[in-house]
Amino acid sequence: MLKYTQDAQNWRDVEEELSARGIKALTFFDIVLDYILMDAFEDLNNPPSSVTAVIQNRWLSKGFKETALTTAVWSVLKAKRRRLRFPDGFMAHFYTISEQLSPLLAWGFLGSDEMLKETCVYFKDQVIDFLVDIFNFHKCKYTSVEDLSKDVFVHLRIRVENVCQRLSVQS
Repeated sequence: MLKYTQDAQNWRDVEEELSARGIKALTFFDIVLDYILMDAFEDLNNPPSSVTAVIQNRWLSKGFKETALTTAVWSVLKAKRRRLRFPDGFMAHFYTISEQLSPLLAWGFLGSDEMLKETCVYFKDQVIDFLVDIFNFHKCKYTSVEDLSKDVFVHLRIRVENVCQRLSVQS
């Protein structure tokens, strides 16, 4: 993904591909925080009823539930990949990453592993708190681009340190 996005020849296609999905500006906020993370959190808050039925079925083993959830996630991503206008574009690269991360996050938020669930919720809370902080006029100075970027970076560093500390305590 990094190699793909660093190639300037891909940027026109990336812009076309993402603008078709409603992304107005190719910024870290618009792509990563809003389109990817916030949409994922929203989807995980309202999973399909078929997923909820499997996850909440007390007669199924934990391993079966996890496998079923992983299969469901992969099936959705495979279907989305088939409909891509740019089969080797940004979204194709994103889906490759999602194939690895989405099952873990889905199981983390929806599964029965309480420690993993608490960690996932903590991560989500840190992302949301970061977004709240950067749009708070009392926490970020909007007087200049330089002041704003410094304040945003400070808040980002705090949230990253919080997540890293949480992960290091658990390992």
